[in-house]
Amino acid sequence: MKAIFANKRGIENIEIRDIAIPKIKQNEVLIKIKAIGVNPVDWKGLESGEFGDSYILGTDISGVIEKIGSEVTRFKIGDAVIGSLDFNKQGAYAEFVASEEKFLASKPKNVTFQEAAAIPMSSLTAWQGIFDTLGVVRNEKVVIQAAAGAVGIFALQFAKWTGAFVIAITSEKNTAFIRSLGADMVIDYTKIDFSEVLEHIDAVFDSVETEAKAFKVLKKGGKYVGISSLSTPISETLIAQYDVSASKYLFQSNNVQLEKIVALIEGEKVKVFIDTVFSITEVKEALKYQKRGHSRGKNILVFD
Repeated sequence: MKAIFANKRGIENIEIRDIAIPKIKQNEVLIKIKAIGVNPVDWKGLESGEFGDSYILGTDISGVIEKIGSEVTRFKIGDAVIGSLDFNKQGAYAEFVASEEKFLASKPKNVTFQEAAAIPMSSLTAWQGIFDTLGVVRNEKVVIQAAAGAVGIFALQFAKWTGAFVIAITSEKNTAFIRSLGADMVIDYTKIDFSEVLEHIDAVFDSVETEAKAFKVLKKGGKYVGISSLSTPISETLIAQYDVSASKYLFQSNNVQLEKIVALIEGEKVKVFIDTVFSITEVKEALKYQKRGHSRGKNILVFD
């Protein structure tokens, strides 16, 4: 099978290799990959060396189960699945993947495999931020930064589904699109500084490190969550000054939450959006495109 390997640090050093199809353990399934989701951590890991100098890239997959281990209970051969694989091991950029079933959920029946690969990490990141960390509830005023990005699109829809009043921050080219997803207010960050026009906000979901501005618009006791960089700590001085709660977090693969998200997608409560689909032979271009940012929705890799 073909797989995409990191080979020393940097996007330019990745390479396509032919390797053996992985053998599965008793608690694993073998998945024939249909599509792969491209995430920021894919290029960031290459540049930082977080996962070492030689490994198969990626975490997000959609595909069909070809083999099952003797201890597998939730799936059978032929099942279509999605998942965000073991984060510490990576391994998604390959024609076949072995995975424990705890990282997998059933693929939504009403989306393509390419759309399905756009779901796992982005939707789980949004779910865990909106519900687990911010605890967003009906009628709260919530600001979503980078609302047209892969994570922002899910965060916006989850907040609207729960009945919140959503204020989306995006660029002018995405304004109509974001309104179509149900945003109650849209602010073009290229023209308006949201910290100058908003106040008494209950929660801010931030993926672009704007905590100083975000704290300014939060009510006392308001909540902030950031997802862009865990290495940059939030200022305790600012937290005390504005009397808010604030944290950053790294998503966790969670098949129970992922199944709930799948149900929302199948129930047409949440939509999935793809920006660009790349062939696996265009993997370097895909990672560079992801690094430039400003994608509307998810970028996807497929094998020819």
